Amino acid sequence: MSDHKRFDNDRAAAAAACIKAGITKFLDEYKDAVYEALHRKLISVEDIEKAIRGNLRISLKLGLLDHAEDNPYAAIGVTDTVAPWSKPETKALVREATLKSVVLLKNKDHLLPLDRHKIKKIAVIGQRATEVLQDWYAGKPFYTVNVLDAIREEAGNDIEVRYVKTNRMDSARTVAAWADVAIVCVGNHPTCNAGWEQAPVISEGKEAVDRQSLQLDQEDLLLQVAQTNPNTIGVLISSFPYAINRANQTVPALLHLTQCSQELGHAVSDVIFGHYNPAGRLTQTWVKNITDLPHMMDYDITHGRTYMYFKEKPLYPFGYGLSYTRFNYSGTALNDRVIERGDTLRVCFNLKNSGDMDGDEVVQLYVSARKHTDKDPIKQLKAFQRISLRKGETKKVELTVPYTELQVWDEKQNRFILPDKEMTLEIGASSSDIRLRTTFRTEE
Repeated sequence: MSDHKRFDNDRAAAAAACIKAGITKFLDEYKDAVYEALHRKLISVEDIEKAIRGNLRISLKLGLLDHAEDNPYAAIGVTDTVAPWSKPETKALVREATLKSVVLLKNKDHLLPLDRHKIKKIAVIGQRATEVLQDWYAGKPFYTVNVLDAIREEAGNDIEVRYVKTNRMDSARTVAAWADVAIVCVGNHPTCNAGWEQAPVISEGKEAVDRQSLQLDQEDLLLQVAQTNPNTIGVLISSFPYAINRANQTVPALLHLTQCSQELGHAVSDVIFGHYNPAGRLTQTWVKNITDLPHMMDYDITHGRTYMYFKEKPLYPFGYGLSYTRFNYSGTALNDRVIERGDTLRVCFNLKNSGDMDGDEVVQLYVSARKHTDKDPIKQLKAFQRISLRKGETKKVELTVPYTELQVWDEKQNRFILPDKEMTLEIGASSSDIRLRTTFRTEE
């Protein structure tokens, strides 16, 4: 076994190590290897029984081992002949989940949400406006709603909607000049629209293909439309971050969400027209330039990867996301200033919706050592919560952090310990937007 935990030409040893590590699913041929591992006494029947307890537990919870009359799912397609995916409540749940994922990246001069009563002409631009794309392992939806169809549904007979796919013969700028508002849909194709290990667009990637660029190949389309129409909304539908520095400077409103949801179009339309106040947050740090990142094969995150160790100024920080309303944080209180083994850190504060619209805020709690080395994280997310508030409403929020979340691995003792350190606690709307700050101490 090498430093990379590889088993060369010994499938039985590999299968045994996987089972002992708790892995209970094998994608490739495995039976012969497992039987050989048993024969060689690399694993025991008890090891297998311990490993499959989780599988059995899930089977029991899903009712797979019950008699049909006891299985809550057995009626689907038999006595309950309405397809689950076609039920209004199912569609509503998918729509809600998609809405909660939408991230508002920019909203200059409160362009969004749109007032449909002040709009007569909308231009929808870009190939992604007519697509709901699926990834390699995505299930095939039984229906889809793309952005163009959702915008037309919202517009009804009162607003004229025109669509162009590209800027061929300057068609995008022409229709943008005609419209009151331009909505430009751009983004990657999850499978690169190509065969295995193929990616015609170097900024796209997938399984077996690494991205070679962070530049959005359709960014020029956004810029040309924004130059023509000051009321341009960019909708980035993508699997990963892009270094959209120029678009961030030029395009007044930007949204981000990912592919694969059958309700993608409704989610975009609902947010744009103010039926839903976005509160999605970025789960990655969006860098400004690919040169801000370490070598691709450098897997040591302490060399500048993730918000925990990234020292440059990002385009959009980890945890970032805007709202149509404003939130005020105040009144931090800790249950204890010293956290020891067995304790739970409890932090209370007041959160007020001080804007003009109901909305959600995703409050985030970060912890860092007041004196740290290069190997220590700049900060770490330890708790978060999504809070719904009506306009003008104030709620008392409590976030909890068990002592186990404050432990670090000690290589000399070969165990997790509570470091004897002064810690900084930060609460805010993103890793960079900190509203409250206090200190506490950890002791083993």
